[in-house]
Amino acid sequence: MGLRLKPRDERFFHYFNQLSDAILEAAEILQGFFENPQEPTEKLDMIKAVEERGDHILSTVMTQINSSFVTPFDREDILLLARELNNVLDHIQGTMEKVIVYKAGRPKDVNALKMVHVLQAAAEEIKMSVDLLPEIRNKHQEIIESCERIRSYEHEGDYLYRAGIALLFENTENVVYIIKWKEIYEHLETTLDYCENVSNLLKGIAVKYV
Repeated sequence: MGLRLKPRDERFFHYFNQLSDAILEAAEILQGFFENPQEPTEKLDMIKAVEERGDHILSTVMTQINSSFVTPFDREDILLLARELNNVLDHIQGTMEKVIVYKAGRPKDVNALKMVHVLQAAAEEIKMSVDLLPEIRNKHQEIIESCERIRSYEHEGDYLYRAGIALLFENTENVVYIIKWKEIYEHLETTLDYCENVSNLLKGIAVKYV
């Protein structure tokens, strides 16, 4: 089944690009804060603004999908992809919020920072694969390979999550600290799960619309 594109359909690719750009921007803000936890209120405001932009883009997609007669691929696929991209963005914002609201401070081991680096790498890969969607017929294999890399980042994140939780209980006596960082680790792990959801959708689209 071939993709038949018309100029008006390109707006959906534009919306996907905007969402993947927002994911990468939010991930970089989060990573910067983990590396240098300064100006927490300013950083939280920055990431909230990015997340609100993502909500607006998703709302636009949901409105436009109902008024478009010709779409680049199935409406269901468009909506699912937009929602999953926005889920990643929501959870990045949620992670930042937990760190700052809990006044969690610096983690005592490197696994949390490593997870944030992995998340940032997954965000870059999501952007790369989304950027290729307009050329899906010629770039489908590159999209699939990019999706596999996203999955590998999610698996790496799972390992870092387990290692971080183990060290948290092994090396920390402060119960409040344990509760705070356990939730933050879980939120990071869930965010990477959503990255994998995006990769699965992108891979399915790449296979379906060759």
